[in-house]
Amino acid sequence: MARIAIGGFQHETNTFSPIPATFADFEAPDAWPGLTRGGAMLEAIAGINLPAAGFAQEARSLQHELLPLAWCSAQPSGRVTRDAFERITAMLLEDLGACGRVDAVYLDLHGAMVAEHIDDADGEVLRRVRDRVGPGVPVVASLDFHANVSKQMAIQATALVSYRTYPHVDMADCGGRAARVLHDLLRGATVTSRLEQVNFLIPLTSQSTLTEPLQSLMAEAQAAERSPILSACVAPGFPAADVTDCGPSVYACGTDSSAVSTVLQRLAAELKRREGEFAL
Repeated sequence: MARIAIGGFQHETNTFSPIPATFADFEAPDAWPGLTRGGAMLEAIAGINLPAAGFAQEARSLQHELLPLAWCSAQPSGRVTRDAFERITAMLLEDLGACGRVDAVYLDLHGAMVAEHIDDADGEVLRRVRDRVGPGVPVVASLDFHANVSKQMAIQATALVSYRTYPHVDMADCGGRAARVLHDLLRGATVTSRLEQVNFLIPLTSQSTLTEPLQSLMAEAQAAERSPILSACVAPGFPAADVTDCGPSVYACGTDSSAVSTVLQRLAAELKRREGEFAL
């Protein structure tokens, strides 16, 4: 049994919107719970189609102890205010510090969060968590289908796992996948990860996984996710977050560096080959 800290901070940022995401927006419940900390967090998310809920259920089935931090989300809007970002990140770190010894950390992130003062907000959250726990503690994050995956996110996290469906029906399942990846890491697996950012934008209206080309691209990513590959992700990106890392990406991690590189190159080449199919 391992001691796993679990928390989340989700926002999908449209940098063209003039309406910021304030601390009050993260506090307020909507379709999902408002800002929640400690034991109440696990109760608040239970049974909801959320990555953190799926992670908690799967991690418990694997006999791990969960140490709840803070979890929150806000409706998609403009940039997250400096105040909201700094206060919520400080809560995550404060709660993490209060846990004492942790064997691993899981974070439920979006991947397209942009703050007033930090373009790569998700990468910064991961960086600060990594600084707190050190290099030897596995840190796994689940990401939204629309994540703009940055190099910093790939470097700071031991492994990343993203949704495969749009409309999103596999959010809790994604959290369960993250729990299984983390379970392998806790059993001593040493992983290599690779990220390739792709240099075109995919309109949100071309991103449905019920139709081509993403229907088969996601099926290829799913088929690739078998030993020695722990995670294979195609993230179409969120073009309304107009930042440097905006755009689609392919990510893979696993226990064999050659296999990771092969999977990454194959998926990235196929995504780029089908660029024209995303035009409407």
